[in-house]
Amino acid sequence: MKPTLFSIGKAADICSVSTRTLRYYEQNGLVIPDHVDEENRYRYYSYETLLRVQTIRYLLDEGFPLEEIKEMLQKYDLETMKSHFDARIQQTELELRYLKQRLASLNAWQSLLTEGDYVLKHNEQTVHTKYLPEHNCFFFQHQPKNEEEQTTAFIETTYYSECKRHGNDMVDIGGSINIHYESFEDRIHSTVRQMTLLQTMYPDSDSYENALNFGGFLTAACYHIGKRDNISSTYQKIIDWCDSHHFELRGDPFERHVLDGYSVSDENQFVTEILLPFANEETVIEAQNW
Repeated sequence: MKPTLFSIGKAADICSVSTRTLRYYEQNGLVIPDHVDEENRYRYYSYETLLRVQTIRYLLDEGFPLEEIKEMLQKYDLETMKSHFDARIQQTELELRYLKQRLASLNAWQSLLTEGDYVLKHNEQTVHTKYLPEHNCFFFQHQPKNEEEQTTAFIETTYYSECKRHGNDMVDIGGSINIHYESFEDRIHSTVRQMTLLQTMYPDSDSYENALNFGGFLTAACYHIGKRDNISSTYQKIIDWCDSHHFELRGDPFERHVLDGYSVSDENQFVTEILLPFANEETVIEAQNW
């Protein structure tokens, strides 16, 4: 019995593709018509050939590129198919890991936008105690040679380049940028000798040599709204608050960038949280309980 043959138009309709797609598959050696009329060059396809078209579409939906599909269908044996599927599964797992980290990074950034918006709307600039939980961070140390190199823009630009040199995307690291200074006195008087940038690393991030556990201590905290060139006034407010409560400070400050140039263009809308660790946490906790 002769097999049922379909014209290219009917075949395209059955497979829900365009005739142009069938011709493209033919040009690339993926699908060959079962019969080509010698006079008018009309092409005809059997059910078996249409099944091959559907196989191609399935494989495309599974993420295989056409060149790889062509190789698979040329050999069309079990070992070849298994090999290609193993590779595609591994690639998909990498892509899924990347997308999960991108989602975590997006959520972290969105959280900062929400926090910053709240601080601006309520003019939240009261001093309070805050506990920083321990978490894994990437750190980048910098010894500024001049006043320009003390700016956060300088260290952040250098840090970004360092991440790229390690072959990492920024989605490997998320949340706020934190700058650690050796002394709040140095920070207030712009005599900074060392700055350390810290940012949260996600669990599936590619490994860095410069990684550490950060946090696990209690701080005196306060938001600073506006440009950072007058941030010393907020530092002084925290210091005065601690003195009035007889709380001793460790001496090294952290600045947490809630809203900065990554999120807003107007420096008057910058929100920076200043965190000063306590030297004796037990004294603070006892005072709070009392």
